[in-house]
Amino acid sequence: MRHPDHHPPTTIARGRGFSLIELLAVASIVSLLLVIAAPSFVSLNPSRKTGIHELAGFLENARAEAIARRAPRVVAFADETFPGDTGALRAYALFEIEEPESDGAPPRFRRLSPWRQLPEGIVFARSGSFEVAEGEAFRTLHDLAEKASFPVPGPGGAENAIAALPHLVFGPDGGVRSPRFHQADALHLGLVEGFFDPSTTRVVYTAKRTSRSGRVLPNGECLEIGFYTGRTRLLTD
Repeated sequence: MRHPDHHPPTTIARGRGFSLIELLAVASIVSLLLVIAAPSFVSLNPSRKTGIHELAGFLENARAEAIARRAPRVVAFADETFPGDTGALRAYALFEIEEPESDGAPPRFRRLSPWRQLPEGIVFARSGSFEVAEGEAFRTLHDLAEKASFPVPGPGGAENAIAALPHLVFGPDGGVRSPRFHQADALHLGLVEGFFDPSTTRVVYTAKRTSRSGRVLPNGECLEIGFYTGRTRLLTD
């Protein structure tokens, strides 16, 4: 007589395995996810990957603090040779706006975070470092005409110098209060591989690639910051 709790071995084997159709479906989903994620993994070398993610996190934190404190927060971008104007912007820091000493006086800024440097060999890009669709408004740090006076480290490291720096202001609603651009609803912060050459006073791009149209461009990635939302988004080719 067969025991009522006894099950045929075939029944147990079927319960522990997967059918061929199920395995093929899972493999298809994994392959699709890899195809979608591939550009992010392939295009970023370790330094650029570190730089772009640290910058994105810093900007998101600045936006969140502006919302939480119900007060504007300012991110200023500076040259690594404070306060030199070499065109190789590599540093950024968070500031708050202080009350002016008198009516009509220019705003004063108090630094809230240490100055952060991009990884060695990485600089902020110019608009010509990326290829965009014809007629599309594409603005980068170097296109910012609006500058303000920020305290920066002087000789000896003391913060006793003043430099006119490009910056962006997150408002209490999380959006970018300034700067604004005609026919553009976003600011782009690109990072490319390069360094400033003092002998030529130019940025030397150390790694390049060929775009889809055949143009030779420096290797890099770009963050898009929406003016109305203040949220960052990584753009890839």
